[in-house]
Amino acid sequence: ISVGIVCHYQFENGSSQFAFMDVESERGASLDHSLSFSTENFVQTLAFCNGLILLSGFSGDQSCYHVFNPLTKHNVMIPQTSIQGGVVRVGLAYDGDQFFDVVLVEAGSSNSNGLKLHVFSSDTGQWRCHYPTNITSAPSLQELEFQELGTPPLYANSAIHWEICGYLLVYQVQGSHCALYELPNYFDDWSWQSTLSYRRSLCESGGEVYYCYTDFDGFHIWKLLNEEEHPGFFNYCDYKRFPWKLVHSVMHQVLMPKHQNFFGSSFVWEPYKVAPIAYSEQAQIIYLQLPGIVVAYNFDTGTMGSVCTYSYPGINFNCCSFFSSTASGPHHAQRDSTHGQSELNLPIAEMEKLTL
Repeated sequence: ISVGIVCHYQFENGSSQFAFMDVESERGASLDHSLSFSTENFVQTLAFCNGLILLSGFSGDQSCYHVFNPLTKHNVMIPQTSIQGGVVRVGLAYDGDQFFDVVLVEAGSSNSNGLKLHVFSSDTGQWRCHYPTNITSAPSLQELEFQELGTPPLYANSAIHWEICGYLLVYQVQGSHCALYELPNYFDDWSWQSTLSYRRSLCESGGEVYYCYTDFDGFHIWKLLNEEEHPGFFNYCDYKRFPWKLVHSVMHQVLMPKHQNFFGSSFVWEPYKVAPIAYSEQAQIIYLQLPGIVVAYNFDTGTMGSVCTYSYPGINFNCCSFFSSTASGPHHAQRDSTHGQSELNLPIAEMEKLTL
C-alpha cells in the first residue's frame, strides 16, 4: 500500500523545494525525481488536487494564484477577481480531466447568510459568484489567520472540504451545493488564537473523508459518514449537525514513552509538535510530522517507523510543510533506488529549478 506525500520546504531567502515522495508501509520512502522541483521565487502552497498544485505568489508587485502541473511543468496564472472582503479559504477542484476550478471563500459578505464563493473555471477562463442558498447561517469568518497553521483543503468525492471556524464546509463544485457540519473538536470560543497549538488535516482514504487533529490529550481520527452508512448509528446523533464517527484516538502519555527514539528524552511537549499529514485506512497507518522527522504509526501493531528526516532552523519547523497528494496520469518516475529515512533527508541538494 503506497501513499503520496509532498514536502514544501521554504528557505529563508524565499525560495522553495517541492519533494514528491512515494511512501510504502513496508519499504519506507522514495523520492520521485520526475515530479520534484524547486523555485527561486516566493510561493505558498494552498492545495493539492489529483496531481495539480494551487499556489499563491506574485507577478511583479501583484499577488496572484498559480495552478501548476508537476508532471508536465505547465503553469496557469489565474487572473485577479474583484472581492470586497477578505479571502479566508481557497480550494482547487480537479477530476483529472481537461479543466479545473479554483474556489475562493469571501469573508464579510453582506448577503443573508454571510457566505459568498468566487469560482474560476479554466474552461471559460472567467470568474463567477455563488451565494449558497441551502445554508441558513455561516460561521463567523476570521479575516486574519496564520496560513502556516491552517488546514489545507481536501478535494474528494467531487467536493472541496474546508475546515472553517469549527465547522466543515463542503462545496459540490458542479452542483454548486454547500453543506456545513460541526467538527468533532468544535467549541463555542473557537477562534484562530485558540487553535494555534493544534494541528489538523483533512484526509481521503479509500473514497472516504477523515478529519485528523491533535490536542493536549493525543491525536484523533474521525470519519465523515454518509446517510446510507450505519443507519442505526443515526438513531443516537443528529446527522445533519454531526455526521462523524471516531475511528482512532491515541493518547500522548501512552505513545511517547514507547517511542523515545523519535520523541527524544529532551522533547518538550507541545501539541503543535505532532502534526497529522495523511491517513491510510487500508494500512491502518497515520503519518505524523514531528520536529525533524516524519513517522508512520501503525494502529494494528502500535509500532512507529521513520519515513524521512528534514532540517529546520531552531524550533521553527513551519518552514517544512507536508501534504498528502495523489499524482494523476501515467508517468515514468525516476525514483531513488534505495528506501528508508537514512537515504532521504530534506531538503535535497540537487533539484530541477523552475520559474512560476
